[in-house]
Amino acid sequence: MLEAIRERAQGWIARVILVLIALTFAVWGVEGYFGNDGKEPPAAKVNDDEISQRDFLKALKEQSEEMQQQLGATVEDKALRARVLEQLVNTRLLLRTAQNAGFTVLDPQIQAILGGIEQFQEEGKFSNARLEAWLRNQGMGQAELMGMIAQDMLLKQVQIGYGEGAVVPMPTAVRLNGLLAQEREVNEVGFDRKDFLAAVQVDQAAIQADYDAHKSDYATPATLRVQYLVLSQAALAEKVQVSDEQANKFYEANAARFQEPERRRASHILIKIDAAGDAKARAAAKASAEQILAEVKKTPASFDDLARKHSQDPVSGARGGDLGAFTRDMMVKPFSDAAFLLQQGAISGLVETQFGYHIIRLDAIVPGAKIGFALAKADILSELKQQEAQRRFIETAERFSNMVYEQPDSLAPAAKEFGLNIEESGWFDRNTAPAPLASERLLDALLSEDARGKKQNTEAVEVSPNTLVSARVLEYRAAGQRPLAEVAEVIRQKLSLELARKRAIEAGGKALENARAGQPIGWPAPMTVSRMRPLNLTPQSVKAVFRADAGKLPAYAGAETTEGYRLYRINRVAAGQTQPEMVKRIRDDVRRMVAQEEMRAYLENLRANAKIKIAPSALEPKAE
Repeated sequence: MLEAIRERAQGWIARVILVLIALTFAVWGVEGYFGNDGKEPPAAKVNDDEISQRDFLKALKEQSEEMQQQLGATVEDKALRARVLEQLVNTRLLLRTAQNAGFTVLDPQIQAILGGIEQFQEEGKFSNARLEAWLRNQGMGQAELMGMIAQDMLLKQVQIGYGEGAVVPMPTAVRLNGLLAQEREVNEVGFDRKDFLAAVQVDQAAIQADYDAHKSDYATPATLRVQYLVLSQAALAEKVQVSDEQANKFYEANAARFQEPERRRASHILIKIDAAGDAKARAAAKASAEQILAEVKKTPASFDDLARKHSQDPVSGARGGDLGAFTRDMMVKPFSDAAFLLQQGAISGLVETQFGYHIIRLDAIVPGAKIGFALAKADILSELKQQEAQRRFIETAERFSNMVYEQPDSLAPAAKEFGLNIEESGWFDRNTAPAPLASERLLDALLSEDARGKKQNTEAVEVSPNTLVSARVLEYRAAGQRPLAEVAEVIRQKLSLELARKRAIEAGGKALENARAGQPIGWPAPMTVSRMRPLNLTPQSVKAVFRADAGKLPAYAGAETTEGYRLYRINRVAAGQTQPEMVKRIRDDVRRMVAQEEMRAYLENLRANAKIKIAPSALEPKAE
C-alpha cells in the first residue's frame, strides 16, 4: 500500500493518493421508461431483470460516440460491446440490491437536483421553459430525465454507504504520514547499458533466431489511400440562414412554450411509508404524522424546527423542510394538488403519496411570466437551424446514397450534385484510420473486393449520427512480412541493448557485493530523498532505498532499471514529522481506497450469486 501511495505522491501533498479509481456506473437503461417491445430477445438477463436491446444499443451508441471524440478513432466494436454490457449488468445488480435494501429517492430530492442545474436556470431561478427546451434538443421526456436522476441517486446512496462505512484508524494514518515524509540521505552510482555497448557482439544467428521467434512484430498490415465524401447535418446547418422574422413568427406561434408556468414555494415534513410494510406499520406512520401535525397546528412558527427534528426527507429536512419552488408537474399529483390549493402561509392536513404522509406549508406563490423574445431568440434560431438542417439531411441522404451506389466509378458526380469537396487521405491501416474513416463498417467496405480490387465507391455509411461517408480506394498495399534484411539492423540494436543491460546489471550487482564487503567506491555527492520527494529516482530505486534495513548505517541497496542498474549508499535517516493536515488527507484517501476495494468485492459477490445471461448475438457487431 505504501508504494501505491508513494507513486501517487509526486509533488505537493494535494496529489497524495489523489488519483483513485472511483467505482462509477453509467446512467443507462432506465427501468420503467424503456422496455422490451416483445419482438426481440433481451441483450442480457440479470436474475429476473432484462436489459433490452434498446437500452443496450442506446448505451453502446453513447459510449462509442464519447470514445470517438476522445480518441479520434473507433474502439474495437466487440470489446466495446462486452464492456458496455458489463456496465449495464453491474448497474442493474446494484439498482436492484439498493431497492431491495429499502433505498429510496423522493420527488423533492430529484427536484432539488433539477433546480440546482445552472443550465435550467434563468436569473438565478429554475426555468421550466429552459428545461423543456433542453429536453427537446436531447429528444428526451421529463419523466425519462427524472428517472435517470433517480437511478443515479440510488447508485450514489450505495457508494456513499460503503464510503462512510470504511474505517481507517488514526494511528494507521499517522504511521503512513511518517513513512511518506521520512527522508534518507543517499549516494548514487549508475551502471548504464550504453556504457557496455562496445563490449557486446550480436552475430547473425542471433538476429535470425529473434526474427523467426517474433515474425509478427515485423508484419505489415494492409494499407490504403482513399478519396472520400462527407455529407453531414452539421455541415448543412452551417449553410442554413434563419431570419429574425422567421424566429419571431416561431415565437408567436409557440407562445405557450415561452410562458413560465406558475410555481409554488413550499416546505414539508415527511413521515415515510414502508412499501413492504403491513397495515400496522402504516397506521403507526400515520399516527406519528398526525401527532406532528397537531404540534404544527398548535405552534405554526415551530414548523422549521419540527421539520429538522422529524422529517424523514434528509435533503429538505436539514433545511427546515424547504423544497424550493416547483411547477405543478414537478411533483406527484396528490402533493401538487394539495400545494396548489393552499393560500400563502397556510398549512395543509395530512397528504398521502406513495412516499408517505406529508405536512405542507405554502411559503410563496410565484406567478408565471413570459420569456421575452430577446432572451429566447438564440435558442429559437438554433432550433430552427437544426430543424432545417435535419430536413435537408433527410432529403439529401437518400439521394446521396443512391448516387454513390449507382455511379460507382467516381465520387465526382455526387460531389458536384451536393456541393461537397472530395477529400483525400494519406496511407493508413485499419488501426490508424483517421476520422471520419475510422468506422468498422466503412473499413470493412473499403477492404472488400469491389472497393479494393475494382476501385468502386463504397456504400454511404453512417459513421456517426447524421454523418454519411462514401469512399473509394486510390491505392492498396496488401498485408505482408518485412524481410530480414530490412529489419536486421533494428534487431541488432535491440539485442545489443538487451545484452548491454545484462552486463550493466551484473556489474552493478558485483559492485553492491563489494560495497557491503567494505571495498571503497567513488561515491558522488549525496542527495536527500523521500517517498514524497523522490527527485530523479526511478520507482524501482525508491522501493530499493526505502526497503533497505537502515538499522546499521551506512546501508547499501541496488535496483535494476530499464537502463541498467543503480547502486545506493544510505548514510542518514531522518524521521518524518507528523503534519495534521497531511494525516487527515491520508486518512480520507486511504478510506476511499478501502471503500473502493470493498465495493469491488461486494460487486463481485453480487455477480457470483446472480444468474447472468448474455445473449451471444449482443457481442457481435451487426450490419446497420
